[in-house]
Amino acid sequence: MHRTLVRSLVASAALAGAPAAVYAQAPITVTGRVTVEGGEPLTAAQVFVPAYSVGASTRDDGRYTLTLPARAVGQTVVVTARRIGFQSQSRSIAVTGPSITANFTLTQAAAQLTGVVVSALGIEREKSTLGTAQQQVTNTELTQTKAQNLVNQLQGKVSGVQITGAGTPGGSTNIIIRGQNSLAGNNQPLFVVDGIPVSNASRGGTLGNGYDYGNAISDLNPDDIESLTILKGPNAAALYGSRASNGVVVITTKKGLASDGRMRTEFNSFLQFDKPSILPEWQNQYGQGAGGAFRYVNGAGRGTCDGCDQSWGPKLDGRLIDQFTGPQQPWVAHPDNVDQFFETGRTFSSTLAVSGGTERANARLSLGTDQIKGFVPNNAFRKVSSLLSGNLQVNPRIATTATLQYIRNSAINRVGTGYSNSILEQFFWFGRQVDMSALKDYAQTGRANGGPTSREYNWNYNYHNNPYWIQYENPRRDNRDRFQGSVSATYQIADGISLLARTGSDIYRLEGNQNFSPGYINGTYVNQSYQGGFLSFDDYRNENNSDLILTADRTFLDKLNVQTTLGGNLRREQFNQKSQQTTGLLVSGIYNISNTAVDPTLAQEVTRRQVNGVYGSAAFTWDGWWTVEGTARNDWSSTLPKGENSYFYPSVNTSVVLTDAVPALKDNKWLSFAKIRGGIAQVGADANPYLLATTFTGNSVKFGTLPQYSLGNTLANAQLKPEITRSNEVGLELGLLNGRVTLDGTVYDRYTKNQIFNVTISPASGFTSKAINAGRLSNKGVEALLSVIPIRQQGGLTWTSTFNYGRNRNRVDELTEGVSSITLSQGLFGDIAVENRLGEPAGVIRTYALARDEQGRLITSGGLPVHDDTLSTFGNIQADWIGGWNNTFQWKGFTVNALLDIRRGGKMVSYTNYIGDYSGVLQSSLKGREVDFDNPGITVQGVNENGTPNTTKVTAEEYYQSLFGSLEYYIYDASYTRLREVRVGFDLPNRLASRLNAQSISVALTGRNLAIWKNVPNVDPEFAYNTGNFQGVEYALPSNPRSIGFSLRVTP
Repeated sequence: MHRTLVRSLVASAALAGAPAAVYAQAPITVTGRVTVEGGEPLTAAQVFVPAYSVGASTRDDGRYTLTLPARAVGQTVVVTARRIGFQSQSRSIAVTGPSITANFTLTQAAAQLTGVVVSALGIEREKSTLGTAQQQVTNTELTQTKAQNLVNQLQGKVSGVQITGAGTPGGSTNIIIRGQNSLAGNNQPLFVVDGIPVSNASRGGTLGNGYDYGNAISDLNPDDIESLTILKGPNAAALYGSRASNGVVVITTKKGLASDGRMRTEFNSFLQFDKPSILPEWQNQYGQGAGGAFRYVNGAGRGTCDGCDQSWGPKLDGRLIDQFTGPQQPWVAHPDNVDQFFETGRTFSSTLAVSGGTERANARLSLGTDQIKGFVPNNAFRKVSSLLSGNLQVNPRIATTATLQYIRNSAINRVGTGYSNSILEQFFWFGRQVDMSALKDYAQTGRANGGPTSREYNWNYNYHNNPYWIQYENPRRDNRDRFQGSVSATYQIADGISLLARTGSDIYRLEGNQNFSPGYINGTYVNQSYQGGFLSFDDYRNENNSDLILTADRTFLDKLNVQTTLGGNLRREQFNQKSQQTTGLLVSGIYNISNTAVDPTLAQEVTRRQVNGVYGSAAFTWDGWWTVEGTARNDWSSTLPKGENSYFYPSVNTSVVLTDAVPALKDNKWLSFAKIRGGIAQVGADANPYLLATTFTGNSVKFGTLPQYSLGNTLANAQLKPEITRSNEVGLELGLLNGRVTLDGTVYDRYTKNQIFNVTISPASGFTSKAINAGRLSNKGVEALLSVIPIRQQGGLTWTSTFNYGRNRNRVDELTEGVSSITLSQGLFGDIAVENRLGEPAGVIRTYALARDEQGRLITSGGLPVHDDTLSTFGNIQADWIGGWNNTFQWKGFTVNALLDIRRGGKMVSYTNYIGDYSGVLQSSLKGREVDFDNPGITVQGVNENGTPNTTKVTAEEYYQSLFGSLEYYIYDASYTRLREVRVGFDLPNRLASRLNAQSISVALTGRNLAIWKNVPNVDPEFAYNTGNFQGVEYALPSNPRSIGFSLRVTP
């Protein structure tokens, strides 16, 4: 009966011969082409029909195809084309038949004020509806030049984001969004890749010693990134939960695109050459020694000052003096001896990717490699990365996506950091007469120049090792293997309603070995009574996130659009760290724990954490111009006590597009877009694992045959509560002169209370510190992004200029009773402290000042400055403002781009200048030396302790060494302006590229860190040992490399 009825209906329709009825039963195909001005196709543009929630991406030739449901016949629909970096365009199309055509020509925009962007949880939103501050960086901006890692590629490009990096391959880069948020905890943002949070853990060095193994986010290959969005603070990032208070960096990787079944190949490569961008200005008038005297016998004190490592010796006037290279050698300067140690570094980077498929199934596979030879001898870094992603439309309702990424980093002989470990540290004691080339033949041992026969050939045997011997005979290797993967499935329940299930993991293992030969004089690593030592470690991290997200996007009354999200998240983290070390080996060269001659130091730490969360959001947009959004999330953390482990954080934001809401502003000739926005938010943060109960620490030294355990030094607190961050912000977005001028500005006010940190307690308690909830740190600031296109000629010259600005002021509002400061570090010799002090900005710099009387005059004793016995404040490490100025000139196929990275204000401490003056190697230490030691040449401008003017002359050696213990004169303005990037590129004409079976071919000359204007002498004001909170104090770090290279990009 049923079949008969169906057949009858079909036959009736056919006999009726009504075309409209046929059209009504068939879907409608929309096709077209998206191009740029000049007619060139625009790949990967998004074309969609909002009313029916359908869309497609353009192929290599700029063409697209999408399908509308049959019910669209007889209606007028709006079809919109968008692509990041271009002004979006919409067209109203009448649906009158089975197929319609809509072509678009997009114009480049000074900055993106409208268009689809990736927001929290990876949800795509129309930018004009957002009520929070975020900034997007495209793949083109990320890959203009080749930096040390991904985060460095953002320097100077994002308003309100401060980025400082190390100068060594694979080193750490510190990123702070809108200022420091935590008094003593983590201040790094959360990184999210394709919806899955990933680790940015850092194993860095310190001011004192160690090695910098970099931060984990540097593993990612910029060539694999489609776009990167910075969600600036809690207002934009609240849905990400407890790790959102510092902001979120949302990364979307490239995916396969429909290509009619053809395979599409991309190739991008860089070859560049690196040198240190800054080297100290050395003095070349006086050589090694003290008190004007020197004579070499054995380099360990048997001669005249031959064991000392300072340059207060005789004038370098060519006289004949016994030296480490032989008796009666000419006493002359080697001005470039330190510079000669550095080599020309080389970086070769390439990425090959293939992609293709159909609208139903497509995939992309990439393979990338970075091979870096550092400018320090025998230092190298290599990274190999691969990314496989695939999309499958199982049926009209079910779509799946999967990604798998593997990355391997390998480093050889990383450069040590700090006073005890840096190979560069000895150069600030290096005799200015030392011939660096003579040290290359270190294998002849100390027997060749009267030194210890068990030591390598060297210039000094008391305090230093031969720098070449350190790099070639003390092998240090490390590898990091990382897997990232995710799989998701989306079920289209109905038009505009879908359910997403997603799970993903980020797993990595960092293994390292530091091997030290006999004669390595750093006692931390080698006991000189034995045959060397070694340290090995194994860090394992695993984080798994699973989400279930229900989304709905519906329009009511033709004007009210409602977008809702409801979801849950399960996060599990595990960290396992193991290490073993011995300072004494029985047999040289066998770096195995079974070869130890002393009790080894063994350590293992295991931490686990689980956080369960539920969240939701609802955004209501009226007529496209007024949006109100609310979000809410609640987390339950395993690191907080029962009853206190639940924390709730809501946010509300709104935006109004004035140019759509106010009739008088519509179709305005000079005002093309205007939007105001604002929001309030609250987020929470849990504690680190195992602060609720006091833990035991194992001791590798046994008690007889029994293992020993002792309580840790920190008293636990079972009453800890979550930290709470509250934030308010308002913003303005303007587009003028048809998009040729755009402005995006934000003012924000944020504070964090219930901070979790340790306070010092009486050792009589059996502990040295206790974890507490206390304190409040506030941040207030303004940030702006201004983009202008001063020149745009049809088919001619286009000049785009973009300036970003960020100014943040923070203050420690509260600590706890009896505590006025939290000390982050006390420097090398206890002579400097970086503190978070009550009532002052975070990162206050304190040192022992030179004593002064009531009139501000220096107080002297014996002609030398007297030091205060208490610490004084000399500013803080916070910048007054940061910014970047980017200019791009395009003409025909040529593109010239130049980026200035700017920091103004804030202080920094330079141990390099401090120790370089103390040892007499810097040019600044020449003051007063042009007088012999019997007639000293410096008279300190000050008074004696009885108030009479000082008239006592002292030698330069006495003066500079009397400053030891006070760094007052070595605290500098940390301002700089750096020519961060320069690129001169040429795109081959399309007809020539086509002959080579390519859609586009681009070649370029690139440069990074080509120039710097700064106030601190001899050192780079941009530096980082790690991603921790102790910043602003430098010593013996390599400067950021100055790089010049070439790039080639091919897109068939």
